[in-house]
Amino acid sequence: MIIPHGVVVGTAKPGVEVADVFHQFGAAYQHHHCLSHQQRNVMRAIEQCRTAALGGHVDECDHCGVLRISYNSCCNRQCSKCGALTKARWLQARCAELLPVEYFHVVFTTDHAVNPLACCNPRQIYDL
Repeated sequence: MIIPHGVVVGTAKPGVEVADVFHQFGAAYQHHHCLSHQQRNVMRAIEQCRTAALGGHVDECDHCGVLRISYNSCCNRQCSKCGALTKARWLQARCAELLPVEYFHVVFTTDHAVNPLACCNPRQIYDL
């Protein structure tokens, strides 16, 4: 891709991103570990997030005419770049529902025979 003079591409990247790790080690990891279809899709989405692979658009400054290329995001909730805002909004909404009392996190197990039922009907089981 040839970038014309006066065009700014994106903004400065932080040191290392999850996508960088996936690019460098993802193939070797997949070779030695079995990933589900969903996990492979998430990995691919994160690798392609905000790159030319997902397309983009060009913004032009009204005052100086400088062009800036912005690449589209993957919009995947597991993506550290795309999911952060959604997660923050979700967390804020949950905090608004809390009562001003102390909370305790309780973990419990069920009999192994209940697992298939819980997998098929999680809402009903958790509501019990």
